[in-house]
This record gives sequence, structure tokens and C-alpha cells, in this order.
Amino acid sequence: MGQIDLGDSMSCQVINARGKYVLPGFIDTHSHADCSVFLYPDCESYLRQGITTFIGGQCGDSNAPINNYWMRKYWEYDLWNDIDPFVFTPQTIQPVQKVIDVVYEKTGYRIGWKSFSDYFKVVETSGIGCNMITLAGHSQIRADVMGLDEARRPTSSEMGKMKEHLAEAFDAGVWGFSTGRDYPPSAYADFDEILELSRYAKGFGGYYFTHWRRTGPRIGTPRKPNKLEGILEALQIGLETGIKTQVSHLSTGFDVFPPDPQMDVCAAEITLQHIDDYISRGADVAFDVIPGTSGGICTTPFLASRFIPWIKQSGSLAQFVRNLKAKDYRQMLISYLQGGKWYSINPVVDECWDKKIFIIVGPEDYAGKNIREIAREKAVDPLEAVVELMIECPRIGTMSVNKTDEEVSALLKHDRGFVCTDTYAFDLRGMYGEGMELAEVLPHPHTYCAFPKYILAYAEGGIEETVRKLTGAPAEFMGIPGRGVIREGNYADLLVLDRDRLKTNENYVEPRVYPEGIDYVVVNGRVAVDRDGCTCCRSGRILKK
Repeated sequence: MGQIDLGDSMSCQVINARGKYVLPGFIDTHSHADCSVFLYPDCESYLRQGITTFIGGQCGDSNAPINNYWMRKYWEYDLWNDIDPFVFTPQTIQPVQKVIDVVYEKTGYRIGWKSFSDYFKVVETSGIGCNMITLAGHSQIRADVMGLDEARRPTSSEMGKMKEHLAEAFDAGVWGFSTGRDYPPSAYADFDEILELSRYAKGFGGYYFTHWRRTGPRIGTPRKPNKLEGILEALQIGLETGIKTQVSHLSTGFDVFPPDPQMDVCAAEITLQHIDDYISRGADVAFDVIPGTSGGICTTPFLASRFIPWIKQSGSLAQFVRNLKAKDYRQMLISYLQGGKWYSINPVVDECWDKKIFIIVGPEDYAGKNIREIAREKAVDPLEAVVELMIECPRIGTMSVNKTDEEVSALLKHDRGFVCTDTYAFDLRGMYGEGMELAEVLPHPHTYCAFPKYILAYAEGGIEETVRKLTGAPAEFMGIPGRGVIREGNYADLLVLDRDRLKTNENYVEPRVYPEGIDYVVVNGRVAVDRDGCTCCRSGRILKK
């Protein structure tokens, strides 16, 4: 490549891109950054990996309306212990003022908006590093209308109020609405409720995005849900209403047992056949895929991080470890886990849980091995092995592997499969683990490197096909004008990629690190990232429907 000329009548800046790729800015098709940008308006973790536009408001979450109740979004995960103290299971819907007071106490930011139009004004006033498209979150709307009385059908009056909130959201500029079918209160809505709201959103030209039902409410699920039914629900809503539909962070509709990568490919192909069938029948459907095997928003950095309730009860990590040495305490804990009462380790729901937790920091003898392998070496039950590992090394580092690369690759090959982060926009500090003896969660590495990871690990075909998957294809499906393609007259959302230097720097115990090889990022004609890092020019815009 030669030069990028960003000149205008007032100034001229030339970027030397010789020997590198000049690409359209990446589009993150499933983001939660809209909920965090009031605290992190520079969007550094996104810009540094080449993202210039994100689609937020996913999984039923949005920062409005907040007239009465606030539903936990996860960026404020650690704050919830102060908002409404709990040991095991939080009440994730709380009166708004309780949340506002704690957010102010912990961050110094006083939340003052109520509606979508108010929130957009806040973001526009502070500026934003990326372009933001957002959706109205069904869970937040339902929580604000129905409060704590969530496990029932809404009345006709409550449905009317939800529609009023949707109308305000569309008037403010949202592109659609989203559901979070594994999270209360969206998990309690029946098919007819979602269908009715989808038809209403379609009347505004809106889209439907859904975190489909695949785990059930995550409070100690007693049985496996039918994952395929969750996908088919989303497809059926798209078919019956005609609303443009995107299935969020798609995985297969089947559990493969025992695990087998070849069978994962088969499961992915059958899942895609169902999607293709609905497309052939008239449904306008796409989906997004996380480019990795370890999940979305957060990572669990330590094995002991999965046992925060017991650490709370013990008073410290050291005392928890001392308690584990007591036979009766250890057996009480193991019995609780064997009963399927704890989502983080649940042998009832997932018989292969012990094959999915890998040791990455700790004694060399365990490095790279999963819990099942270590248990066999120790000749003990896997839950006993977990206890022994924490006693031996309380801060032993872990990562979770929930699916195979083969499954991810098979899904991403589809023309309607787009790439996403499923994360918040942070800086190198973020919201998690501050002032805690042991971080329960940290930002997932994809917060910083999802798109470089796709290029390095999953992209197939030539550079043109790779770039289209990340830019032009999602822009075309969403109908985003003037972006996703480098063309005269389009907005100057660009990046300079040094393919030879591209590295993710992916780290699961300390994930807060930027990738390498994204040399420049330009948002709406202004340099947002240069060789020195983020320029903090905040040249992004809220893209309104």
C-alpha cells in the first residue's frame, strides 16, 4: 500500500502504509459497549483492535429506560455486592436509586438519565471513540415496568407500557430490540410476548437480536435445556413477523457427549441447516460468533474465583483454604456441587465440566492439563482434585474451554455468520477486581483482541474474504450506510494492519493487554489510534436508525 491522505482545507495528515493493509474499520456485531461508554468513552479496548463501529444493547441489556428499576448488566458485576449484598445468588433487579448511589460512590459518576434520548445526549456530550449502534434491551424494559414481580406474564397494561418504552427508544434512534433468554426477567417471557413485541418493533423498521435460550437461568440449573429449541424460537419469530433477526453468539444446538471435534462439526452443520431452512422459507436471519472457545463477557482467572461465596463466608482466601483442609467442610462443599446447585461447576448439567477447566498458571506438573487429567494422575474424584489444587496453590490460574475450534470454524464459514466480541469497551483497568483480594472475574481477552484472533485463528480464503466478513457483510445485513467498504464518498473509518506483526497477546489470567499489529485506526476521518496508542479524539458518532 502507499499513503492515506486525510487532508482537508484546514490541515493535512499523511499516513505511510507502505507494505501494509489499509482496511475498512471492523464492525463488532455483538457488543455491550453501549452500557459502559459513559464511563469509558474513549473505547480504547475496541479501537486498539481495529473496531470502529459496534452494535450494542445486546442480550436484553441496555442503559435505558431506568425510571424505576435497574437490571444488572455485568459491567457493574463487582458493585452488586454493595448494591444488594448477597452470598450465592444476587437479586439482579434493584430500585434505580440504590444502583445510582453505589455507582457514584465507586466511580464518582452520577447517573442522571432516564430515557434513551437522555442517554444518547449524555454520550454525545462526552463524545465517543467508536461509532455506536444500539438496541433496546427487553430485560431492562421489562424490569422497569414489572419490577421484582417478574416470573409471570405481563398484563395488557404492562405490555402497553413496554411498547411505550420501545416507541421512545426508536424515536431516539435505536435499531431494534434484544432479548436475553437465559437471564431473568427476559427468561420469564413466553413466546407470545416476544412475538408481539417483535411485531411492534418491526413496525418501526426495527431488528430483533436474541441471546437464545441455551442454559436456562443460571442459578443452579437442575437439567439441560433443549438448545435447539432456543435457536428455533428465534428463527420462528423472524419467520412469523418478517423482522430482520440476528441470533447472538451462536453455538450448536446440540450437546455432544462424549466430546468429539468431528461430531462438533456435524452438530454445527445440522444447526446451520436449520438456519438455512428458515432463510429459504423467507426469514431474514443472520448470526454472530465469538472467535474463540472460552466464552464472552468475562473470564474466571483463578480456580478459587469459582468459589467466591465460600471465600466470603470464610472471610478470606487463606481461611477458605484452611477450611478446605477440614474433612467435614470439604465434604459439605463437594456434596453441594454434586447436587448441581452451583452454575460455575455443575456436574448435573455438564458431565464433562472437568474436561473444560485448564490450568495455565501454577505448578509445572499441571500446566496445560484439565481437571480430569489431573484427577486421574492423583487417582481421586475430579471435585476432590479441585479442592486439592486450591489447597496446594490457592492462586492457581485457569481458563475455560467450552467448545472446540472445529465448531467455531464451521459456524464462521457461513455467509451469514459474523464476528463479535460480546464484551464491554474498557481501558487497561476496567471495572473488575478493584480492591478485591481475589478477582471473581476479569474482562475476557476478547475485550482487547477478538478481531485479531479471528484473523489469525479462524479466517479462511484470501484477505478480501476475511475483510468482508469483518466489515462489508455485517454493514450490508444491517443496512449501515457509508461504512464497511472503502469507497469514495463513504465515511473514513479505516485501519492500517501490519499482518506480519499481528499478535493477540491473549492472556487469561491477566487479560488486560492490547494486541499488536493494528498501527493506525481512523474514525470518521480522524486518527483515533496511531503508533503511540489511542489519541482519545472521540470522533465516533451514535448512528441512529
